[in-house]
Amino acid sequence: MRIWGAVFAVALLTVFGAGAIQAQGTTGGQGSDPTLRAPSSLPEPEPLGEIFGDPGGSEQPHAVQSSPVAGDLLLREQSGARTDIPNAVPPVPTGTLLPFGSQIFTNSSLVDRSVGVNPDYRIAQGDRIAVRMWGARTFDGVLVVDIQGNIFLPEIGPVRVEGVTNAQLAQRVRSSVASVFTDNVKVYTNLLGTQPLGVFVTGSVPYPGRYPGSKDDSVLYYLARAGGIDVDSGSFREIRVVRRGATVATIDLYRFLKDGVMPSVRFSDNDSIVVGQQMPTVAISGDVRNEYRYEYDPVRSTGAELIALAQPRPSASHALIRGVREGKQFNTYIPLSQMAAYKPTDGDTIAIEADREAETIVVKVDGNDMGPSAFAVPRATRLGAVAQLIEIDPTLADIESIYLRRQSVALRQQQAIDRALYELQRSVLTDSAISATEATMRVQEAALVERFVSQVRAVRPEGRVVLAGSNWREMILEDGDEIVIPKKSDVVVISGEVKLPQTVLWQDRRSIRAYIGDAGGVSNRGDAGRILVMRSDGSVHDGSKPIRKGDHIMVLPAANQKTFAVFRDIVEVVFRVALAAAVVIDAN
Repeated sequence: MRIWGAVFAVALLTVFGAGAIQAQGTTGGQGSDPTLRAPSSLPEPEPLGEIFGDPGGSEQPHAVQSSPVAGDLLLREQSGARTDIPNAVPPVPTGTLLPFGSQIFTNSSLVDRSVGVNPDYRIAQGDRIAVRMWGARTFDGVLVVDIQGNIFLPEIGPVRVEGVTNAQLAQRVRSSVASVFTDNVKVYTNLLGTQPLGVFVTGSVPYPGRYPGSKDDSVLYYLARAGGIDVDSGSFREIRVVRRGATVATIDLYRFLKDGVMPSVRFSDNDSIVVGQQMPTVAISGDVRNEYRYEYDPVRSTGAELIALAQPRPSASHALIRGVREGKQFNTYIPLSQMAAYKPTDGDTIAIEADREAETIVVKVDGNDMGPSAFAVPRATRLGAVAQLIEIDPTLADIESIYLRRQSVALRQQQAIDRALYELQRSVLTDSAISATEATMRVQEAALVERFVSQVRAVRPEGRVVLAGSNWREMILEDGDEIVIPKKSDVVVISGEVKLPQTVLWQDRRSIRAYIGDAGGVSNRGDAGRILVMRSDGSVHDGSKPIRKGDHIMVLPAANQKTFAVFRDIVEVVFRVALAAAVVIDAN
């Protein structure tokens, strides 16, 4: 067998280091500690500690898809219909920490142009207005605001509308008509479309150029059309709107993201939006809600301001700062409370970590129906102290079979299984073939192993710690430990490679072969010489001991010599999984 040595070594690790771990104790034997036996009769439920005796401890537990757009893309309106240009925001790169603010342009449709004309829009030259009159005089036409700011109505003359809001437009035209036709003339107006204009977007943007829009479209709309802000060189804090050489507005997108502050800009034709160069940055990651690169003002910004932008989680306690100072690598580890004194430097990286040691741990109880199922206790609390708080019904609880489930043990079990699977896959996938027939068998072996591995991956070890026969009261508990108190049972479970897996009633002095016979006997894929018996206390034996109430008999598969050679290695993994999780995987 190609990897027998490796598999055997991992099997030893599983049984003795990562299997059903036997707690360090004194005497062996089955239920030899007299304190583990419940009194013959109790009038009412009692704390588990009173049944087991005083542990003597002092602990007191407390119960887009984008398409580039560049150059002059000023689109003309036809028949009053506005034509939008394609999204120009490039795909967001993966695997790098993006600048804070780049999330605005991740989906450019969210910063699209304004739809319709709002009531506060002020009429400008080139706008088109539909006017209808009926009654004593009739008129129906579309009028364009001329360069003097007027529309011309027949028989009435010019009507000044430039600067009038959309909400006031109807009243302005109606009053002009009423000054000539005082009776029985009704007027209706509708602003059909505004005069398109072009705005230049330049600076640190992916696709600088001239883009179409309206006076009331937002700065974000024009930036999105130019591909957003360049994530490597552009500034999200220094954006200027320039008109005829003068800056008319300055935008800081950090203020928009934090407080919703966005300067109101009414664009004119040929305005320019200029994105400045990126300021110094600090990258913040780890136990925070916002993992980004943050721009900062080298003069006024503080470390506390940057940390506030990143929004540390409640568990965060310390910051690992790395950077360069005076040409040398710089590292420091400080509590978050000291970040106010931290002076950021361009290129620094800050990893926020949760480095608080909890003063209490949580221990769960499975099987006690009389009281709480979890306890918060001080660190280093011993099992005996918690046992005093657990209320049980001694007529139902099998207090002689108590055991623990421990996360750290389950992790070691999983690591042992993963290592065995790795060795199994490596032996199959790296073995060479000297003939076409052997190559075909290697392919079939590989397919078999991959199916088997996918089954094993779904199994999760329990992390059992066996307490029977040990001085378990002095055992120090870990956070997340689960104390398991099995129910008393009068049945025996038979599973694995038997013809009819089932549960049968326990009978005194009955052999293991008789129980397997109740399940139809060993199947043609089973090995009558490879049997595991898992007891209620979590311990395991090979079937050589008498069967007790509540035992689980598992028949393992046989290593059939007529099938693939790797099958024997698979059976070893099945054995390991059965020890760790009380599950027999179908190796076929």
